Amino acid sequence: MLTDDELDQLDALLLAIPTDRDGMLLSEFDGFCAGLIVSPDMIMPSEWLPLVWGAGDAPFDELSDVRSATNLIMHHYNDVARMLTPPRSDYAPLYDEDTVSNEILWEPWVWGFEQAMRLRPEAWEKIVVSGDAEASASVNMMLALHNIAEGRSELPQASVDALTEKATDLIPDLVMALNNWAKGRSLSSGMSANANQMPAAGKKVGRNDPCSCGSGRKYKRCCGAH
Repeated sequence: MLTDDELDQLDALLLAIPTDRDGMLLSEFDGFCAGLIVSPDMIMPSEWLPLVWGAGDAPFDELSDVRSATNLIMHHYNDVARMLTPPRSDYAPLYDEDTVSNEILWEPWVWGFEQAMRLRPEAWEKIVVSGDAEASASVNMMLALHNIAEGRSELPQASVDALTEKATDLIPDLVMALNNWAKGRSLSSGMSANANQMPAAGKKVGRNDPCSCGSGRKYKRCCGAH
C-alpha cells in the first residue's frame, strides 16, 4: 500500500494539475478506481488514465515526472484492487475532510465513481436488469447519491437528508455488493474481471459549478478540495 507520505505526494500531484484541464483530485480518483475495478467490463489503463489528467497530455515537462506520477497513480489503483480482491473485505474509501468544519465530504468520491460508470453505461445496465436485487439496488443507490452530490436529486428532501447523513457508511457496502456481483460473474462465466496488474480518466454544489465562496474557481478545486 502507498505510505501516508506517498499518498500526500499523489494528493499534491493531482492538486497541481491546472484547473482548466478538469483533472481529478485524490478522493475523486479513489472513487474512480473503485468504479473501474467493480465495473462489469474490463477497462484498460490506456483508456482511463488520460481522464485522471483531464484535457490534453500528461501535464509534466520531464519524462521522469510522467513516469513518477503514473507509478503513484497505478500504485493506488492496485491498492484499491487488492482491497477488493476476495477473500479480503477491508475496503475503505478515501474521503475528503473540510478542515474548518471537520465535515467528511463524500461527494468528490461519488463524482469519481460515476465517471467510471460513464465509461461503460451499457455494462452497468446489465447489473440493473440482472435479477440480482442487491446489486441492482446498489447501482441505483450510487446514482441517487451522485444526483444528491450534483444538487439535482428529485427525491423528497427528507430522503435526501437521510441519505446524506448515511452516505459515508453506505458507500463501502455498495462497493462491496457491486464487487461481489462482478467477481462472481467473472468466475462463473470465465470472463476476466478488472485486474490489478501494473500495465507492461442546503443545495449541493456540482463538481464543476462555480464555488459558492465567490472565488471564481470550480468547487472541486476550491472549497471542495479542502
